[in-house]
Amino acid sequence: MNSPMLQDLFQRYLQYCSVIRNYSDVTLEGYKQTWRLFAKESGIQYPEDLSRHVFENWFFNGRLNRKWSSATFRHYHKYLNTFLSWLLKEGHIPENFIVGMEKPKLEQRIPKTLSKEEAKLVLDASYHMSYAYTFERYRNRAVVGIMLFAGLRRYEVMRLRLNDVDISNKTIFINQGKGAKDRMVPMSNTLITIVSDYLRDRRRLKKQSIYFFTAVQKDEPLGVRCINNMMARLRKTTRLKFSSHTLRHAFARLMLEGGCDIYTLSKIMGHSKITTTTIYLSCSTQQMSKSIEMHSLN
Repeated sequence: MNSPMLQDLFQRYLQYCSVIRNYSDVTLEGYKQTWRLFAKESGIQYPEDLSRHVFENWFFNGRLNRKWSSATFRHYHKYLNTFLSWLLKEGHIPENFIVGMEKPKLEQRIPKTLSKEEAKLVLDASYHMSYAYTFERYRNRAVVGIMLFAGLRRYEVMRLRLNDVDISNKTIFINQGKGAKDRMVPMSNTLITIVSDYLRDRRRLKKQSIYFFTAVQKDEPLGVRCINNMMARLRKTTRLKFSSHTLRHAFARLMLEGGCDIYTLSKIMGHSKITTTTIYLSCSTQQMSKSIEMHSLN
C-alpha cells in the first residue's frame, strides 16, 4: 500500500485544527506558511523520508544562513512540533523528530511603540489625510482609534461585528480573540466619539454588512491588505516607523503611563499570562521615573 503524501496529510491536519481544535484563521495561516517553507526547502514528499537529521539540517540552515531570529526559530519549531505530534498519533511516523531539540534562548526585546505625541500625530493624520470618500476618513480614524484606545489586534479589528460594539454600555466584545478567548474591552469617551462618527456615516451609506468595518464601495469586511495600505499611507504622512501592532503596543504604554495597573491591563489586552504584559513596563521611561521617585531615601 502506497504511503500518503505529506501534503495530503497536512491538509487533513488543517481540517482537524479548524474543526476539532477550533484554531483561528491567524493560527491556521501560521501553520500553512511554516509548512510551505519547510516543504519547499526540504523537498520531502513522504512521511517515511522524515528524520531528525532532516529537521536539524533545516533549522540549523535557517539560523546560520538565513539569519532567523530566536523568535522565528521557535515559531517554526512550535508549528512543526504540533504537526509531527499529530502524524505520530495517527501512525504515520515512528517518533516526533524534533522533541527535545534545543531551541535558541528568546531575546528579551523592548516592544516598538509610540510616544503620546506620536500616537496623537497618527490619529490626527488618519482623519486629515486626503480621501476620495468621506466614509474612508471616518472609518480609518475609527480603525486607528480602536487600536490606540482599546488595544485590539489587527485581526480582531477585522473580525469585529456590528453588534460587538455597544455604545450605550461603552464596551467592545472580542469574540474568540487570541487563544480562542472571549473578552470585554471598555471604551473611553474619546473612542466613543470617534466610533459614533464612523457609525453615523456608515448608516448614511446604508451599509448592511454584519462586520463593523467594511470596504468603501462594497459591503464586504475590511481586509488585511486594506489595513496594511492604510498603515503605509500613515507612515508616509507622519514619517514615523510603525505597524498596526505598534499601535497596540502604544496603547499598553500609554495606559501604564496613565496609571493603569498591570493586572487590569493584561485583562484588557487578552494576555493569558501577566508576564507578557510586564514587558511593557520597560517601554515607559515615564512610568519608571515615577516609580524610582518612590525610593524611601529620596
